[in-house]
Amino acid sequence: MTAVTATPRSLRIPVGRVTLRCLEWGAPSGFPVVLLHGLRGHAHSWDDVAAELGKTYRVIAVDQRGRGESDWAPDGDYSMEAFSEDTAGLCNALGLDAIALIGHSMGGRNGILFSSRFPERVSAFVLVDVGPEVDPQGAARIRDEVVKAPERFDSLEDAVGAACQENPLADVNIIRRRLEFQTMPHRDGGITWRYDPVVREQVRTNTRAKPPDLWEMWRRIQCPILIVRGTETDVLSPAILRRMTAMQPRCELAEIARAGHMVFEDNPPAFLRVAGSWLRDHVPGSA
Repeated sequence: MTAVTATPRSLRIPVGRVTLRCLEWGAPSGFPVVLLHGLRGHAHSWDDVAAELGKTYRVIAVDQRGRGESDWAPDGDYSMEAFSEDTAGLCNALGLDAIALIGHSMGGRNGILFSSRFPERVSAFVLVDVGPEVDPQGAARIRDEVVKAPERFDSLEDAVGAACQENPLADVNIIRRRLEFQTMPHRDGGITWRYDPVVREQVRTNTRAKPPDLWEMWRRIQCPILIVRGTETDVLSPAILRRMTAMQPRCELAEIARAGHMVFEDNPPAFLRVAGSWLRDHVPGSA
């Protein structure tokens, strides 16, 4: 599957001390589906998913604080609580009383907290390849990628080549699109990362804000949940998954073959089949 070329609407929403950039797909009258990306992602990470779901829903893909074209946190606050407040503020600004939420990795963990704190707002939750805790092997790999990533590349294709080594299952066109929106011109030529360098420094120095007890938050979620897991993931282990399903009676599980942690990039057609079918059964107004 190659990257889509449809053009969404770009929104800039002031929320507290930051302004968030969002991409909106589909009819404004559709039931809202909010998409939250992972640690190094951005709103365009979801382009293939959003374009397809936008045929049925009002889809809002968020550049979370510090990423994409959203503001960097002026105080360096990238805590889960800050992300949760951002999502609440976004919903308030757009008049979204109830949403379906799809969150991947960091965005999924932020979604766990948001869904537990604002149960009246979340009608359905698709949690993509993450849980209340992260398998140490996957956490170490992600940190190692951030630590070793150069701050500058000579060209986009150099960055694409490096990313393909880390993501062997994803189509190169999807990787290229990811990097196009993940990078920006470097002052000395070439390109550098677009997301806040404070984020990278916090990962490299192990100074990220301590998360709340997400197992307790997971238990409190009241809406239907679909857990989507890549069969080749190193982030969501079978042991963590068993604990999740035992603790939360509202969840279902779908596993996607030929996919690692970046499930919706590694195997977009399978992800869309699974997520789209489940949303049709659980979201009001689905066709």
